[in-house]
Amino acid sequence: MKAKYAFVVGLLCISGYASGQSIIEGKKNEDLSLLLEEVVVTGTGTNHYLKEAPVQTEVITKRALEQYQARTIEELLNGLSPSISFMDGSMGNHIQLNGLSNDYILIMIDGKRMNGDVGGQNDLNMLNPAHIERIEIVKGAASSLYGSDAIAGVINIITKKNLSKQELTSTSRVGEYGDVRESISLGWTFGKVKSVTALDFHHTDGWRNTDLQWNQQQLKPGSTQKTVNRSTNYTLSEKLEWEVNKRLTLSASANYYERWVARPHGQWSYLANDFYYRNYGFATNGKYKLKGRNYLTADLSYDRYGYFYDYKLQEVTDYFLNGDRITYYPGQRIKQSVQQQLLGQAKGVFYLGNTHILNTGIEYLYQHLESPHHIEGDKASIYTLALYAQDEWTLQERWVMTVGARGTLHKETGFNVSPKVSLLYKWRAVNLRASYALGYKAPTVKELYYNYTASLGGGALTAYHGNTDLKAQTSQYASLSWEYAGKKLQASVTGYLNLIRNMIELVEITPSAEEKLDEIEKSKVYRNLTKARIWGIDCILKYQPSPAISLNAGYSFTDPKAQYPNQGIHYMEYIPINATSQHAATLTASWQHSWKRYRLGVSANGRYQSTKHYIVDNDADAFQTWRLNTAHTLLGLKTWTLTFNVGVDNLFNYIDRTPFGRNRATSTPGRNYYASLLIKYKSK
Repeated sequence: MKAKYAFVVGLLCISGYASGQSIIEGKKNEDLSLLLEEVVVTGTGTNHYLKEAPVQTEVITKRALEQYQARTIEELLNGLSPSISFMDGSMGNHIQLNGLSNDYILIMIDGKRMNGDVGGQNDLNMLNPAHIERIEIVKGAASSLYGSDAIAGVINIITKKNLSKQELTSTSRVGEYGDVRESISLGWTFGKVKSVTALDFHHTDGWRNTDLQWNQQQLKPGSTQKTVNRSTNYTLSEKLEWEVNKRLTLSASANYYERWVARPHGQWSYLANDFYYRNYGFATNGKYKLKGRNYLTADLSYDRYGYFYDYKLQEVTDYFLNGDRITYYPGQRIKQSVQQQLLGQAKGVFYLGNTHILNTGIEYLYQHLESPHHIEGDKASIYTLALYAQDEWTLQERWVMTVGARGTLHKETGFNVSPKVSLLYKWRAVNLRASYALGYKAPTVKELYYNYTASLGGGALTAYHGNTDLKAQTSQYASLSWEYAGKKLQASVTGYLNLIRNMIELVEITPSAEEKLDEIEKSKVYRNLTKARIWGIDCILKYQPSPAISLNAGYSFTDPKAQYPNQGIHYMEYIPINATSQHAATLTASWQHSWKRYRLGVSANGRYQSTKHYIVDNDADAFQTWRLNTAHTLLGLKTWTLTFNVGVDNLFNYIDRTPFGRNRATSTPGRNYYASLLIKYKSK
């Protein structure tokens, strides 16, 4: 017996993370009718019905995804979760969750940390809404399970799985402005081996909402910039799963992604280059079932994300080689950065009687960045080694306490401990929850090692310096929530407070004598300087009076404020965090009816967002947008599914015509029509 448990511990130390054991096993059908149907995993790392999850989790369901018919993942998240918004920027739309930006949000795909960011944001173009099964959102500090970057919360995107012997799916979507999206996937099962091969393609011509642009402090007409640039991308992926025996399952996956973005050159904007992105990755996983519901898992993944300039015009840069400025010429593809990530994870879940679920594991994360002219020696890397443990303790029938902690060793910032405790009280259809956690975010490779000189947006020639003395950013997060889960009505109200310390900001310093000789006008360095405090309330309401009618509403109030240096009379005062708004609301109403051979579904989605506050230049206006979608499905087909969607986005034609160079509320082009067709073959 001792030898057996020694083997288990040894395997755990070389294993990794995967999804939890299915809790549906052993449940009777009549029991399932008493629980919410959604099964979630993100909050605790183990599977639970949504109603019984010890950690509060917001779910964007499969039905909501199908009804919304989003063009991109940004549209999807923005339209269906009031807590999430996006800030327009020159490098794309930057995601925010309850007042904090992408830097503080951990985005995962099937429980694995996403790799590849541009301008500080994850490249969400790699994700196709057609392949998403559901999205789980856990708000607040989740560092005890997931480590760095999970101070604002975690967004876990769960992809669809193949459950049939043969399955062929084609999803086509066309819209205005040359918007075309095609997704084809082929799944098959041969004995104990399952395979899913997918090809995704997306193109848009982009659009321009205004021809006005601020240039040298003057508002000028005739701008050639686009609100959204012309772009094309595709992704090729393969997933394999092999059930070796009743206890052991192995899987592997690979993906390849490319994207091209064309930037129009013209008046007031000398855009000498277009953008090109390339990513590829590989992953392996193993799961070994022990006695009962206990299991071990192992994960190893590698991702390589490249970001390049494709030059179409000659450009004399601010970089020097042997005392001379470097010049690039049309036709050259110049590497800007290559991010490499190696992730190894180990996890074991042990059901100790009927009162404890022990979740424990180990993780190693290695991140390497190549960035010519931006880092001394052009390369830098960091690593973290972490060990975590979590216990879900059923104190009584109505009380569940979850206690966990994670110890993280970082190459530069040393050792950090991130604990979390949450308490769930269940009484009939009501859940009361409370949680407290310490969040943790390590400095990025750029913040630690970047040392480069650039003139951004036509501004002063500025030297930027990394700082290897940076400390980890930390937070204290507390929340209280009330939930009601009835058969027709579900509702929740959550209040939270997030206090962040050692926030990293760029601080202006006096240029050195050497920098002055190089005609550098300004010099900045990353430092732990600021604090932030965020409090807010999230409300969710779901009402289904009949199987045909569904009403969902969400409201988010957040008051995010932080200290910022170099703000004149506001120096180090608490002022609104950049690009945040206090109020956001979403509303969804859907109806469907089936006849003998045909089903009609109609859904309406609306989003309201209040004024978005900025530190520099103007605030962005409040706005609301509405979407109407109709779904037409042919019934009575034994092995085929045919669904045709026709809809209109931005029904009331709201367009933000804020000139380029100033802050705008949204990049929508106004009212636009789309159509999509789902063709699916599924063997019995």
